[in-house]
Amino acid sequence: MGDLGQRQGIGIDPKDQDRIFTVFNRLHNQEAYEGTGIGLALCQRIVERHGGEIWVDSEPGEGATFLFTL
Repeated sequence: MGDLGQRQGIGIDPKDQDRIFTVFNRLHNQEAYEGTGIGLALCQRIVERHGGEIWVDSEPGEGATFLFTL
């Protein structure tokens, strides 16, 4: 698969990783982090409509890398 690059951000707890792809389902309140909660859900719909998959490789405090196949 090659180099996936450096993880970025705050990271996502493994127990929350399925939730992040649900529309309007935010892990933090609006004051803590910006966003509407639709970005990753939209990405998932686009990727799946093209026959692919999307997932996250993440650890809390270490950041996250989002990967997909088409």
